[in-house]
Amino acid sequence: MTVQTSKIPTYERMWNFMDHNPEVFVDSTKEGLDKVLQGNYAFLLESTMNEYVTQRNCDLIQVGGLLDAKGYGIGTTRGIVQVATTDGCNFVSLL
Repeated sequence: MTVQTSKIPTYERMWNFMDHNPEVFVDSTKEGLDKVLQGNYAFLLESTMNEYVTQRNCDLIQVGGLLDAKGYGIGTTRGIVQVATTDGCNFVSLL
């Protein structure tokens, strides 16, 4: 389901507005967040990224609940796997 094809009335209204106001679309997450910070703009953002940016910028909040839920997984070959994260942590998994 996407906002464009949804039969949920709220999503239908959202898409109708966006479809008739193409200036609301942005080319990047940064551009969307900048428009939010300027005011009078709502940005639909994937929940993991939303959590990341709202924890780092107190001027941003999530309004309402999730539109949907998705899980994430990492595929690897069998054996010992070491993953370095962006915060400098390392995780080791024996598969």
